[in-house]
Amino acid sequence: MTRDLKIRAALIVLGMALVAMILSHVPPLNSLHLSPLIIAVLLGALVGNIVPRILKLVVLSGVYAKCTREALRLGIILYGFRITLDQIMLVGYEGIAYAFIIVFSTFFVGFFASRAMGLDRQSASLISSGSAICGAAAVLATESIVKGSSQKVGIAVATVVVFGTTCMFVYPLVYESGILGFTKAQMGFFMGGSLHEVAHAVAAGFSVGGEASSITVIIKMLRVLMLVPFLLMLGLNSAYFGSPEGASSIRKSIPVFAIWFLVVVIVASLLPLNIRQTITPTIALIDDFLLTVAMFALGLSIQKDMFKKAGFKPYIIATIMLCWLILICYIGASILGTQ
Repeated sequence: MTRDLKIRAALIVLGMALVAMILSHVPPLNSLHLSPLIIAVLLGALVGNIVPRILKLVVLSGVYAKCTREALRLGIILYGFRITLDQIMLVGYEGIAYAFIIVFSTFFVGFFASRAMGLDRQSASLISSGSAICGAAAVLATESIVKGSSQKVGIAVATVVVFGTTCMFVYPLVYESGILGFTKAQMGFFMGGSLHEVAHAVAAGFSVGGEASSITVIIKMLRVLMLVPFLLMLGLNSAYFGSPEGASSIRKSIPVFAIWFLVVVIVASLLPLNIRQTITPTIALIDDFLLTVAMFALGLSIQKDMFKKAGFKPYIIATIMLCWLILICYIGASILGTQ
């Protein structure tokens, strides 16, 4: 693809992300407290389905991959400037244990439910990892070990997009309704523990605001970090979960961006307060834009025919895992959010 087409694709994505950020401050959308991230994913889905050639251009140019990987990961790394070690201490060792239990229990619930419904081990591993850890990124990391086909990967990602995006919109509404009776801190534990994609967690946390924003991201990033022991577990048992040839791919799949997120949190926490207060607003603006870019690109991939291609079994399994996530995260948030 020519350089001009790549530039055109990049300008479309960047321009629509800018539109989403502007719309979030324009009445009546500003009164709805919709974050630019949520507006961006809606715009992306709308554009991707109405003008499919834009999706094709963005994907074939490589801009889609850049946005949903590099831009998103850099956005998450920069988010570390908004979080201090004191805030991480709010979740403590209990928060780490909470993330560990969520990841591994959800994976095995999904894996054995998939096997009971007749799915092969590769599909079971791919679908289960997406809901358990960090969405599409976890699916791709898992695929590098279990060696699933592109169709199996696509189906697993479809379940993540559908359920994760739905929850991203529903959770802030649930909080506003008061049905759960959660404080913002409790809602942060709940959303960070049960949302699929990192971008979903960031968007939902932004929408609720306050403590929920930082706690949601902290818990979600702890789940992302669990990808390291998870991949080690898969690699050591690759013959059972998918392919005996997958162990060599473990090192390539370690989520380095999650490690850098922690590094930035530590560095930012050690900065003098006056310097931190000076640079954080600018970094936050850049960070918001990067995350909005990633969400628009993610929205482009939400196609109306996803339901037909995946069939019903993966969605039943994803529903089972979501119910499990809601249950275990409700219990965890009820306990941890009051400490």
